[in-house]
Amino acid sequence: MKVEVEKQPGSVSKLQIELPADEVAKEWDAIANSFARFAENSWIPAGQGPARGDRQKDFARKSRTNSQRSLSSKSYHEAIEREQLRVASVTKH
Repeated sequence: MKVEVEKQPGSVSKLQIELPADEVAKEWDAIANSFARFAENSWIPAGQGPARGDRQKDFARKSRTNSQRSLSSKSYHEAIEREQLRVASVTKH
Protein backbone atom coordinates (compact mmCIF):
# COMPACT_ATOMS: atom_id res chain seq x y z
CA MET A 1 0.00 0.00 0.00
CA LYS A 2 1.35 3.41 -0.99
CA VAL A 3 0.35 6.37 1.19
CA GLU A 4 0.95 10.04 0.45
CA VAL A 5 0.14 12.70 3.03
CA GLU A 6 -0.31 16.23 1.72
CA LYS A 7 -0.28 18.87 4.47
CA GLN A 8 -2.70 21.71 3.81
CA PRO A 9 -3.40 24.96 5.67
CA GLY A 10 -5.38 24.87 8.90
CA SER A 11 -4.14 21.58 10.38
CA VAL A 12 -5.63 19.68 7.44
CA SER A 13 -4.00 16.76 5.68
CA LYS A 14 -5.05 15.07 2.49
CA LEU A 15 -4.39 11.34 2.18
CA GLN A 16 -3.87 9.60 -1.11
CA ILE A 17 -3.82 5.82 -0.80
CA GLU A 18 -2.87 3.45 -3.61
CA LEU A 19 -3.57 -0.26 -3.21
CA PRO A 20 -1.90 -3.07 -5.14
CA ALA A 21 -4.14 -4.75 -7.72
CA ASP A 22 -3.74 -8.17 -6.08
CA GLU A 23 -5.09 -6.82 -2.78
CA VAL A 24 -8.12 -5.34 -4.56
CA ALA A 25 -8.72 -8.62 -6.43
CA LYS A 26 -8.45 -10.60 -3.19
CA GLU A 27 -11.07 -8.40 -1.49
CA TRP A 28 -13.36 -8.57 -4.55
CA ASP A 29 -13.15 -12.38 -4.50
CA ALA A 30 -13.95 -12.54 -0.79
CA ILE A 31 -17.02 -10.29 -1.18
CA ALA A 32 -18.20 -12.09 -4.33
CA ASN A 33 -17.87 -15.47 -2.60
CA SER A 34 -19.92 -14.30 0.37
CA PHE A 35 -22.65 -13.03 -1.99
CA ALA A 36 -22.53 -16.30 -3.93
CA ARG A 37 -23.02 -18.34 -0.74
CA PHE A 38 -26.00 -16.13 0.13
CA ALA A 39 -27.47 -16.54 -3.37
CA GLU A 40 -27.13 -20.33 -3.19
CA ASN A 41 -29.03 -20.37 0.10
CA SER A 42 -31.89 -18.12 -0.99
CA TRP A 43 -34.86 -19.74 -2.65
CA ILE A 44 -37.02 -17.75 -5.04
CA PRO A 45 -39.74 -19.54 -7.01
CA ALA A 46 -39.38 -19.40 -10.79
CA GLY A 47 -40.98 -16.28 -12.22
CA GLN A 48 -41.20 -14.63 -8.79
CA GLY A 49 -37.86 -12.78 -8.75
CA PRO A 50 -36.07 -10.40 -11.09
CA ALA A 51 -34.80 -11.61 -14.45
CA ARG A 52 -31.43 -13.40 -14.43
CA GLY A 53 -29.61 -10.52 -16.15
CA ASP A 54 -30.97 -8.04 -13.61
CA ARG A 55 -29.86 -10.29 -10.74
CA GLN A 56 -26.35 -10.54 -12.22
CA LYS A 57 -26.05 -6.76 -12.65
CA ASP A 58 -27.31 -6.22 -9.10
CA PHE A 59 -24.86 -8.85 -7.79
CA ALA A 60 -21.92 -7.16 -9.55
CA ARG A 61 -22.96 -3.69 -8.36
CA LYS A 62 -23.36 -4.79 -4.74
CA SER A 63 -20.10 -6.73 -4.80
CA ARG A 64 -18.22 -3.73 -6.21
CA THR A 65 -19.78 -1.32 -3.69
CA ASN A 66 -19.07 -3.57 -0.72
CA SER A 67 -15.49 -4.26 -1.76
CA GLN A 68 -14.85 -0.52 -2.26
CA ARG A 69 -16.27 0.28 1.18
CA SER A 70 -14.29 -2.48 2.84
CA LEU A 71 -11.01 -1.56 1.14
CA SER A 72 -11.52 2.16 1.81
CA SER A 73 -12.11 1.59 5.50
CA LYS A 74 -9.24 -0.87 5.97
CA SER A 75 -6.70 1.17 4.02
CA TYR A 76 -7.75 4.45 5.68
CA HIS A 77 -7.29 3.05 9.20
CA GLU A 78 -3.99 1.42 8.25
CA ALA A 79 -2.70 4.67 6.70
CA ILE A 80 -3.69 6.72 9.77
CA GLU A 81 -1.85 4.28 12.02
CA ARG A 82 1.21 4.01 9.76
CA GLU A 83 1.58 7.78 9.37
CA GLN A 84 0.74 8.37 13.06
CA LEU A 85 -1.95 10.94 12.28
CA ARG A 86 -4.53 12.18 14.74
CA VAL A 87 -7.97 12.57 13.19
CA ALA A 88 -10.38 15.22 14.43
CA SER A 89 -12.92 14.83 11.61
CA VAL A 90 -13.25 13.30 8.17
CA THR A 91 -14.54 14.92 4.98
CA LYS A 92 -15.13 13.36 1.59
CA HIS A 93 -14.07 15.09 -1.62
